Amino acid sequence: MENRKSIKILHWMAGIIGTLMVVFVLLFFIGYMIEGRDQHGIGLDTYTIITFAVWGIGLAGLLFAIWKPGIGGLISLVCFIGFNIIAALNPNPDSSYNMVLLIFTLPSILFLSSWWLKKTSSSNQEN
Repeated sequence: MENRKSIKILHWMAGIIGTLMVVFVLLFFIGYMIEGRDQHGIGLDTYTIITFAVWGIGLAGLLFAIWKPGIGGLISLVCFIGFNIIAALNPNPDSSYNMVLLIFTLPSILFLSSWWLKKTSSSNQEN
């Protein structure tokens, strides 16, 4: 009983952290789009669009992980690791990689951990 409660707490922590991260990123994205709406000129390059598309899929994976923690956690973890690799290898000389971006993998790892613990605890109860 106590094990099931701790797994549920872990799942809720992952959901709350992941949802807060998604809301935080969406607020910044909306602010960027509102600010950039009046500016004319060259838009984002292809490399940046690919980078943010991978990041967006990772954020969608976090939201999906609330309902399906195994699949959603895996999607978001793979996407955020890919995002960090792409961001670290950015060919633009004006950009720099910040290790703080690895914090986005935290809810993914928590979702996968809660899924794994729930799966193993249910198989142990069957035996």
